[in-house]
Amino acid sequence: MLDRINELLKPLIFNPSEIEIYRILLEKGEMTVSEIAKELKLSTRIVRMRLQRLLKEGLIKRKIVERGWIGYVYIAEKPERVLDIIKNKLKKVIYMIDSM
Repeated sequence: MLDRINELLKPLIFNPSEIEIYRILLEKGEMTVSEIAKELKLSTRIVRMRLQRLLKEGLIKRKIVERGWIGYVYIAEKPERVLDIIKNKLKKVIYMIDSM
């Protein structure tokens, strides 16, 4: 049962670099992978991995841009929206735990 609870809680737990990426996007607005990596002194590979998780969880969004090249910029969702997302996920976890 403890393993199941841990699995249910995983989507609610963010690592420090994911939190820092969200924070920097919130502060600076639109940023590319390279800009985030440079700002936070992380590899682009790590930044891409963390961005994928944040996208999947709904904490950020991305859009295609043309700046002499075609690529993505990432944008933080508003804190109020993120809070709603986390609350809803937590409600689902509590419901599932209560159903055990």
